[in-house]
Amino acid sequence: MNSIMKLEYLTCDKLQLSKLRTTGHVCEDMSVTKMSDKTYSEKKGCLKDDPCFGYLQIYYTKNPFLYVTTPPMKSLFGIEKTGYNNFQMNLQFTDKDTNPEMKHFYEFIENSEYECMRHLELGGEEDQRYVSQIKHDKKGKYDPNLRVKLPFHYNKFETDIYSDTRSGINLLQLPSFVMVQCDIYLDKIWRMNDKFYGKWKCRCIHLLE
Repeated sequence: MNSIMKLEYLTCDKLQLSKLRTTGHVCEDMSVTKMSDKTYSEKKGCLKDDPCFGYLQIYYTKNPFLYVTTPPMKSLFGIEKTGYNNFQMNLQFTDKDTNPEMKHFYEFIENSEYECMRHLELGGEEDQRYVSQIKHDKKGKYDPNLRVKLPFHYNKFETDIYSDTRSGINLLQLPSFVMVQCDIYLDKIWRMNDKFYGKWKCRCIHLLE
């Protein structure tokens, strides 16, 4: 039986976004419609408007991802299913204007998106082509939240969850408004309908009680 992965506590104060780099990849055959059958090759230069744009691979130092541990955050609605094999979680930046740790993390996520835009060479009004994963309600009544994806492949979650007081926790039974701390990562930037998406994915959840 595989052991549960636990948090690495790689907080954003230990990371430098100046070390982030990317490599561009193009799709070798755009006639292939099934994502799992597509193949890609590396290509240099500005690819944002390349008709064969595949993805931008993110690297932090030698790692093919940017990995960070969140502060304790409120999971607003538990784990939500948004489509076939698509699951997400919304983590709230509670009291970001008064909590220095939360403010620092919010700015880290925001700056990581600016850094991705820079690597895509999106300038001026083109920044609207990058879809932020920081979500604000239209009336500004609530604190913003970070939309995080839970990878799910071959009928299995690739996210571990654990508690210091309970065992056998089911991800899909995670309650709303519970406090969690998570390891999340950003690995690729994709383009869809002329918009770019860099989705944070969750590797591990520590249920705080």
